[in-house]
Amino acid sequence: MSRLTIAALTLALLAAPVASATEYRLDPLSGSDTVHIESSARLEFLDGETQAIVGQFIFDPNQPQSAATAVLSVDLRTLKTGIDKRDEHMRQNHLHTDEFPHCYFELTSLEGMPQVFAVDSSYHAEAVGLFYIHGVKRAIEARLSIAPLAESGQPGSFRVRAEFEIRLDDFEIPRPRALFLKLAEVIEVTTVFTLHPGQLTTPIALPNWELKP
Repeated sequence: MSRLTIAALTLALLAAPVASATEYRLDPLSGSDTVHIESSARLEFLDGETQAIVGQFIFDPNQPQSAATAVLSVDLRTLKTGIDKRDEHMRQNHLHTDEFPHCYFELTSLEGMPQVFAVDSSYHAEAVGLFYIHGVKRAIEARLSIAPLAESGQPGSFRVRAEFEIRLDDFEIPRPRALFLKLAEVIEVTTVFTLHPGQLTTPIALPNWELKP
């Protein structure tokens, strides 16, 4: 074998990808994906739930510790507390959904992922990323529970539960007057969704907001 051939083979091996990333999407028609927000003080003005969540993930299921990217979008106009008037106050007086109808999460890294996935197992990890809401973008960390699925005709799918907290003051969300003299109110966010192999029909466009320190 000539030196030229050996050199060409070496370059080809070095250029070959070490991971095969797969695209995953949320199915907005599934009816099983939910976002729930709840005030840590059990105040009802920001307690609600919606199924209007869409998202796209790209990662290698055969090498879970390799790089991953993701974007999620939630339509805040669809949050329901169970009382129509309270829904209106939440959207108009606090989240200002006429100006900021959506919130977003942009994944930057995953920590604590397993070496391999096994069906009928659940794994815990930490997602680091950027959260966009109410015109403010800040870095956050979310606790993840990830379970590979192989039943119900869903080979290659994953069920994910993500939990994180935000402070209203950090995202400039107005609080009721009764809270003005208290510590910054914390909102607990829980998201449960299934990742299906496939590509989103319409990519999610993130707003060009300044990153807050």
